[in-house]
Amino acid sequence: MSLTGRVRELRADERSRWATMVVAILVGLVAAALHWTGLFLGGALVGLAAVTRRRALLAGLGFGVLVWVVFLATLLASGDLWQYLAMGEIAVVSLAIPVATATFAALVRWLL
Repeated sequence: MSLTGRVRELRADERSRWATMVVAILVGLVAAALHWTGLFLGGALVGLAAVTRRRALLAGLGFGVLVWVVFLATLLASGDLWQYLAMGEIAVVSLAIPVATATFAALVRWLL
């Protein structure tokens, strides 16, 4: 069976799709913690697990927001959150980068 057929089979079964989505999110978060290209990997993986193209974009957007929230949580835990928020425009750019990157990477759904 071809890769496209396997991916379609995976998307057809709701239980497998949700399990794949959870694994994709976890792999993406670990990869993003190690290197910024993990944002592409995570966005692409959640996009591939989505049923429709629209949901793929929403999954990529959600993954990007999740990465940013995890980043904020690490700043809060280290006591640096308020200093980060005081940076103004830089803080806004750091929100836009993971969200835009993961959403863009989810476009891989158009290929399969």
